Amino acid sequence: ITQPGQVLLAGMLIMADWIASNEKYFPLIPTEIALVDEMDKRKEIGWQKWYQTSPRIEEEHLDSITGYKKRFDITPRDLQARFFEIVQEAARPGIFIVEAPMGIGKTEAALMGVELLSTKAKASGMFFGLPTQATSDGIFDRISAWLENLDDEKKSLQLVHGKAALNDSYASLPRSNIYDEVDRSVMVNEWFAGRKTAILDDFVVGTIDQFLMAALKKKHLTLRHLGFSRKVIVIDEVHAYDAYMNQYLYRALRWMGAYSVPVIILSATLPARTRIELIENYMRGSGKKWRDVERPADWETTQEYPLITYSDGMTVRQSGSIGVANHSQVSILRLGEEELIQTLDEQLSGGGIAGIVVNTVRRAQEIAKLCSSHFGADLVELLHSNFIATDRIEKETRLLQVIAKGVKRPYKRIIVGTQVIEQSLDIDFDLLVSDLAPMDLLIQRIGRLHRHSPVERPEMLKGPKVFVLGTSVTFEFEPGSSVVYGDYLLIRTQLLLPETICLPEDISPLVQAVYGDDESFVDEDLSERYDFAKQEHEGLVARKKDKAQKHILGNPSFSNNQSLIGWLKTKVSSGSEEKALAQVRDTQETIEVIALKKHEDGYSFFDQQHDLSDEIHDPIVQKNIARQTLRLPLQLSAHYNVDQTIEELEKYNIKNLPAWQGSDWLRGSLGIIFDEKGEFTLNGFRLRYCQEQGLTYQKLTDDEGGD
Repeated sequence: ITQPGQVLLAGMLIMADWIASNEKYFPLIPTEIALVDEMDKRKEIGWQKWYQTSPRIEEEHLDSITGYKKRFDITPRDLQARFFEIVQEAARPGIFIVEAPMGIGKTEAALMGVELLSTKAKASGMFFGLPTQATSDGIFDRISAWLENLDDEKKSLQLVHGKAALNDSYASLPRSNIYDEVDRSVMVNEWFAGRKTAILDDFVVGTIDQFLMAALKKKHLTLRHLGFSRKVIVIDEVHAYDAYMNQYLYRALRWMGAYSVPVIILSATLPARTRIELIENYMRGSGKKWRDVERPADWETTQEYPLITYSDGMTVRQSGSIGVANHSQVSILRLGEEELIQTLDEQLSGGGIAGIVVNTVRRAQEIAKLCSSHFGADLVELLHSNFIATDRIEKETRLLQVIAKGVKRPYKRIIVGTQVIEQSLDIDFDLLVSDLAPMDLLIQRIGRLHRHSPVERPEMLKGPKVFVLGTSVTFEFEPGSSVVYGDYLLIRTQLLLPETICLPEDISPLVQAVYGDDESFVDEDLSERYDFAKQEHEGLVARKKDKAQKHILGNPSFSNNQSLIGWLKTKVSSGSEEKALAQVRDTQETIEVIALKKHEDGYSFFDQQHDLSDEIHDPIVQKNIARQTLRLPLQLSAHYNVDQTIEELEKYNIKNLPAWQGSDWLRGSLGIIFDEKGEFTLNGFRLRYCQEQGLTYQKLTDDEGGD
């Protein structure tokens, strides 16, 4: 038996053992009974109790027009119809990479592809992975609606990320228990609701970490592989992953290739070398020698866009020349920091919605204050990741009510935010101001400019315009931007950024240029600064790749004498589920707390004046409190002070919030109660929270008790 075969057998054995050991399905037998009467009947009843749903999608669509009309009540666009035809015609489908503009219907195309591939590959379900909890929550309702529309058979759907239990749509799905009858066709089979079993369920929406952990050496990994081996995999927004995460992505794809699992990858912008790595790793995983794989002559250098790249047996194919309905010419203007307010004044003189997207939270807060003092706080909205979770959701909902598709737009509004705006919100700006960012991410931000039509726009803003902050003729960039993205990609983006971008035609050429090797456009006078930034970038990428190797799973082996002995051997344990999630993202450790505000002798939510401490034993109150999560500044979770921060928080919670440890929703959580001024002192920092600005912080002076 090959190594991938052994993995799946081991996973099935563990799963069978867990089912058979479940007393709900197979009640314990008294010790005095030697033999069980009607053993076959006992097995049949146990199976019926456990087996609740129909995982297989059996429907075949005759053509794309009737398929999309029946499923989504839409007429397919060129990309959607082309993808349908490609999947339908593939004899031995493998991996599919769809690169296309934002808002063109890639999600619907992928779901239709899942239906076709499920029939072709006899798959049992789907995993849909996205970069963040917010994007996973955002797609969940669409996946649920798609499943409801499939057929009348019951389908079990899981949402898998750290705060899934707090998602109202997921929580409202009926839970299946023994012999339960539910009216809806989409439900949650509770046997799969555990952390180790969720990925085994038929249909799963979650963060990309869940897929990346298929390449992480960790206990019970065979169960995770078993879960993925039965599905069609969809990975969205692949451009959002860095060099470290990509190592896990490539290795996980190798194993999917070994299991012949169909994979659909979606991206608005993708460097050519990433596309090549994705295809090559999948095909190598399936046991194919890369030199024997047939590939198009120019597939590594093509700048076709939109583009579909896919494997069919031993062949890699590409399909371009795909029609796009909306074309636009976006003017790019460089803007000095001191010109921002005057420019906004001029551009919004006839009204309009301006979006300002910057690279750090602190910078967003400063610009929002500046805009509020000039234009008035009622015209300025601020959105970033350092709001309490419920406040952020409320802000996002409010934004969608005024600048989403089909809503009545206000006369004038300024929206200031960070990368959260480019990732998850379907909103439309009349004017965009952006910090300089790598080309692919800058184009993502531009995707929020004149996104919807028809929209009546002010005369001055009828043509799409982007003002870019933070460029520097000496390559000395805003410090926060340098930390987040590195100077190398910022330099290349600045030098290659044209005065006009034609969408979508210029997307691929610009992205390929920035991530390519040509350096002829670098001025000799600044080559020393450029070379230094390049060395830093290459060193960082090399360190990320090397760091990923510490916990990464080996490649699948098809040798008959390769066992699973030592398969998960590693020098450092990946530990708990939380630590495993951290291992597949190269990010600094963060601390999340539940944030409330002091009210009389107890505490309340920031937007209420109602003491919750007397109602802490009410599960509904506990759940609502558990939603009030807030991420602390990274300065409090650095390697040199994270232990001290956690120790102070634990002591504070033991003293002030002991009742929380008796709560199913709050047990193990760390809470902080801001005072009446919205302040809290922790490990040498003064934290301030308000619903307009979010969380700000300041290091205490020596006189105030700081270090």
